[in-house]
Amino acid sequence: MAHGVIYLVPVPIGNLGDITLRAIDTLKAADLIACEDTRKTSFLLSQYKIPCPKLISFHKFNERQREDVLFEHVKMGKDLVVVSDAGSPGISDPCEKLVTLAVSQGIQVIALPGASALIPAITTSGFPTQHFQFAGFMPTEAHKRRSKILEISMYPYPTVIYEAPHRILEHLIELKEVCGNRKVYLCREISKMHEEHISGTLESLIENRELTIKGEFVVVLEGCEPIETYIGEFKQTDINYHIYKCLKSGMGTREISMEIAGVFNLTRSNAYKMVLDYLKAAKR
Repeated sequence: MAHGVIYLVPVPIGNLGDITLRAIDTLKAADLIACEDTRKTSFLLSQYKIPCPKLISFHKFNERQREDVLFEHVKMGKDLVVVSDAGSPGISDPCEKLVTLAVSQGIQVIALPGASALIPAITTSGFPTQHFQFAGFMPTEAHKRRSKILEISMYPYPTVIYEAPHRILEHLIELKEVCGNRKVYLCREISKMHEEHISGTLESLIENRELTIKGEFVVVLEGCEPIETYIGEFKQTDINYHIYKCLKSGMGTREISMEIAGVFNLTRSNAYKMVLDYLKAAKR
């Protein structure tokens, strides 16, 4: 028997009018929908007068336990629809791992285009859109978050970040400490009644006492500026990024200094000092 298909169906992030006709048809045809919160999905279906099929909860706290049930359903030749609470499934939610497993088992996954906070944020930011990176939500552990921000600080194009309201000010402060006072664009409550767009610098937004700290935020951060002070023919940012990659691979301080001395034609003493300077900056 042929496997069924897994459909990733985007649902509105705010305005109910953001759903597509294809998404409605796919939801109507579903006999099983995996969703983060069955109550929210039931309410959403009722808004479009879609008869509620069987719903199964699928979120970050039960994803491992649910995978066998979902794959058993698909391997019986039945289709599965996956939705998140808002937006496109697979972006910063458990569905990402489900898709990875499905692809590894030869199960077809089809994603319907639709609502997402990512594209509205980057396209209205005023920053170049030919190249950008999506960082999602920052890690909650301090050292992992700092490491991620260091990586972002060396990226030459805009970075899009999701952030919750109770962490937004702390996050802006950390970005300024590591990345300097760059331009930044905040989108708050995209597609909802109180949608707001704010441009400025990290410093100006940190000091903005009128900033509304409610709802979900999308942060678009300006990329790093080219550094004109070179070591030989290489940018300092190139060297920092190479150090970062070496650290991620598990190399030690002396091993990294030998590596960058060879790659960038530096003396070992200069290379070692650069590694120590990088590590010192990372711990601030």
